[in-house]
Amino acid sequence: MRQKVIGILGGMGPAATSELFTRIINNTAAEMDQEHVNMVIINDPQIPDRLAYILENGISPIPKLQENLKRLSLAGAEVAVIPCMTAHSFIKELNKTSPIPIINAISLVEEFIQKYYPHYNKIGLLATDGSIGSKVFQRYISKDIVVPDNINQQEVMAIIYGKDGIKAGNVSEQVSDRIKKITDRLKKEKAEAVIAGCTELGLVMNEEKVQMPVIDPITILAKKVVEIGNNYVATIKR
Repeated sequence: MRQKVIGILGGMGPAATSELFTRIINNTAAEMDQEHVNMVIINDPQIPDRLAYILENGISPIPKLQENLKRLSLAGAEVAVIPCMTAHSFIKELNKTSPIPIINAISLVEEFIQKYYPHYNKIGLLATDGSIGSKVFQRYISKDIVVPDNINQQEVMAIIYGKDGIKAGNVSEQVSDRIKKITDRLKKEKAEAVIAGCTELGLVMNEEKVQMPVIDPITILAKKVVEIGNNYVATIKR
């Protein structure tokens, strides 16, 4: 089977795009340059804010996303992936006009859960207000989703977007400690695992820190890219 060129529709944010690229490289069993995945990356931070559009009727990001999908195709990409989970709220609409197929990272999360945690009933979710409001994870995941209460959701947003948040470059131990307080609350709501539902959260969340299974969409997506781009079935570990 011929290897496919993968297009990364990025810039939402740049750190998430870089992290996906890094994890694709780290999950590729390569001994030379030529054995890595062939990728085209668009890092466009001028895409209108997804959160503002979903919650505040801001400028739609969809036209810019559609434009960038066409640019990826013209550059040679045959399959597209999107590091931003909130942008998956628009994936059905994007697929209607996209010249290349888009891999749905949240559907991959559902496959992962069914494979490794089929008997879990409730899964916690830390994500942006946009993803929570659009219920994009609930569209594709069959388990009961447990989200933070209003106060803790405000804290999630501060951790991601605050002046000392992850998007501002803060991936310190203090951020991890703040996240653990929220996941501890989700445990009390009977969550048996937690999804790092914003790519930036995956930079600071792991099972050792939060002391419960962490489902990381960006790692799952990276392994799928390796599989498609290199004809290599990666082993996704719990």
